[in-house]
Amino acid sequence: MTDLKPLILKVVPLRFCGQDMTFDLSHALFSSNDIDTGTRLLLKSIAKHAVPGQISSILDIGSGTGVLGIACARAFKGDSPAGTSPAGTSPAGTSLLLRDRDALAVEFSLHNARKNKLKGAEGETAIFLEDLGERRFDLVLCNVPAKAGTPVLDSFLQELAGTLTERGLAGVVVVTTIAKAAFASILASGAQIVATDHGSGHNVYLFKRAESRAIPSGPVASSFWNRAERSRQQDTLGTKRYQHAGYFGLPEFDTPSFATELAVELLDIAMTGATLRNSLIVNPGSGRLACYLRARSKTHIDLCGRDALANAASRRNILLNEKPVAGQEAEKATEFSFVAAAPERCYDLMVEFPDLIPGVDPGDAFWPAAARVLKLGGAAVIAMPSNAFDKLERKKPKGFVKLREKKKKGYVAAAWRLEKSPDAGAI
Repeated sequence: MTDLKPLILKVVPLRFCGQDMTFDLSHALFSSNDIDTGTRLLLKSIAKHAVPGQISSILDIGSGTGVLGIACARAFKGDSPAGTSPAGTSPAGTSLLLRDRDALAVEFSLHNARKNKLKGAEGETAIFLEDLGERRFDLVLCNVPAKAGTPVLDSFLQELAGTLTERGLAGVVVVTTIAKAAFASILASGAQIVATDHGSGHNVYLFKRAESRAIPSGPVASSFWNRAERSRQQDTLGTKRYQHAGYFGLPEFDTPSFATELAVELLDIAMTGATLRNSLIVNPGSGRLACYLRARSKTHIDLCGRDALANAASRRNILLNEKPVAGQEAEKATEFSFVAAAPERCYDLMVEFPDLIPGVDPGDAFWPAAARVLKLGGAAVIAMPSNAFDKLERKKPKGFVKLREKKKKGYVAAAWRLEKSPDAGAI
């Protein structure tokens, strides 16, 4: 479990349907200073139109710090009619599933569930409706991310009613700029509109499954990957050509960033004369560096990062660059949400594009991670904005020897070799 204390910015109160709650917010996640107006507008609409006695299961998609799902689970706790609660919950309980593509958001959501004495809440790091299986819910909530891409949001909103039980209610809030398109997508699904609400900069839509449509017995349909791809082309990094698919919701869909270009230059230095059997890429983005690495060597590549979309997109791009061998399956990357889950002393190379969080020193996480996962003689490469680099380098423990540093248009990349294990007190 991640230590969340350094990431908590403030504590805010919320009163909803007679329930008093408090939520820890984070500068690492959406809406870090207060509960955002869109969430408050959706809760207001839910309070007016949801039927408490018909809610025994709740799904919060894109949960963030968990406000929507936790508030509703607290408000409707104990109101389920006898015999209607899902397996694994008490007859008087309301089950809650908190989903987000950001693993840190899921951890914060579960932290806030415990903070508000909500027992049995579950969390999943997942992309929209992917791998939801045959689960259906009485209440489904989403503060829709406008930047996810028009085709992705269209398919998501058309498929959302498929997650509902026969009596289920879905509630979404969208920013005004995409409200018209979102409403059209919901209507195209055949859903039955229950209510609409409008606030400053946001629209809320509540809807149910069409009465004429039976609940399918199979898994919830999701066309995410069919709609998420926005480009596919052959590109060049360094001297290597590779195939790359760009995805909505991720950067570098058309060209590599300066950080990636710098990391490639430093990789060539760090890999000189080295045998790479295992490599770890932290925060891989859409996978351009992974594709380059695959084109350059036969190293096994694992992926690590909070963002499930980035990890999955990178894995798909690695597979694009695999040369199929008859009778053999392509080598699959292992995905870790946090470096702490990666094996110790396993990697010849670790490359990181760090998450920069206000008030958090990136060196506090980078150096202990590199010292733990690298073999002796292994190389650590980092690429990041220049304004945070000096602070990171000042934390460098003994045992790491710098190989090279390069700068380009506000970014810096550096490489170090782990020549001896740092003392525990030096990290």
